[in-house]
Amino acid sequence: MSTIRIPTSFNIDLEFDIPEFHRRLLALFIDWSLIFLFWLLTKAVTVAVLGRSDDMDTVMIAMEIAGIPILLYFLLSEIWMNGQSLGKKIMRIRVVNMNGGKPSLGQYFIRWLLRPVDFAITFCLGGLLSVIFSKYSQRLGDLAAGTILISTNARAGLEETVFMELAQDYVPQFPQVMRLSDRDLNTIRSLLERSKGSDNFHITATAAEKIKAVLHIDTPLEPYDFLETLLKDYNYISVQ
Repeated sequence: MSTIRIPTSFNIDLEFDIPEFHRRLLALFIDWSLIFLFWLLTKAVTVAVLGRSDDMDTVMIAMEIAGIPILLYFLLSEIWMNGQSLGKKIMRIRVVNMNGGKPSLGQYFIRWLLRPVDFAITFCLGGLLSVIFSKYSQRLGDLAAGTILISTNARAGLEETVFMELAQDYVPQFPQVMRLSDRDLNTIRSLLERSKGSDNFHITATAAEKIKAVLHIDTPLEPYDFLETLLKDYNYISVQ
């Protein structure tokens, strides 16, 4: 499995696994299977409700309206599911931007807009050749949008979002956390997730020291505990 290294503002690199081609193919197969089943169901309902109608225009309009969710499936699912469609979620694949963060709405739109070029118009050759020959296995839509596909683990939690459940009597320790950017917070989240059960202590320690210097914080907390506390403080302060 190939990897991509993304530099962060903490002078360290985050490493992400690029999903194997067969996993991407299976994710696409799952998505299109679900789309096909939805189309069959829609057709059956339309025929049952309007099948005896003499107004064929009404039938055609109903089918066209039913086709809108199919047309927008990949765009809306990736926006609502944080870079995943149902197929991608099952195969543990996610769309991220080139900084490792959440893509913008514009980036999602560009990926979706160029999907016909990758698949239908070029009979899949455009997307296939682009995935094979691009550095990070990106299809044309990804190259244009500045996005990549990465592998995720099966655990929910920090890898899904920076938001966490806190006790009602929680007291924040570091209000300076609000000076960090969204990218910084996502980097902290990724570091915490990747340091679980691994030997990445030195990376976590480097990031913690960098943040302490930037925010002018002096604390005896261990690096992991310090970074986790920052996320908790952000969650508490951001909803007040």
